[in-house]
Amino acid sequence: MTTELVSHDAFRWFLTLITGVVAGAWGIVDLVRLIGLRGADTTDPLVRDKRFGYLIGIVIGVVGVVGSLRFQNVL
Repeated sequence: MTTELVSHDAFRWFLTLITGVVAGAWGIVDLVRLIGLRGADTTDPLVRDKRFGYLIGIVIGVVGVVGSLRFQNVL
């Protein structure tokens, strides 16, 4: 009898799915927010700061999804 609640593979897949879903949602939310700033005044420093932050969020989302897929040898 083992003391493990789930197998090693099931645990890896669970963590991969959680990480991928959170990273994907983060990237999509920031993409929608960035699209919402299309008509904003680009001379406003606050708008430029938001645009930069949303771009960084999209990059984090892509890295999280790609990293999760590579971890499972899908990519």
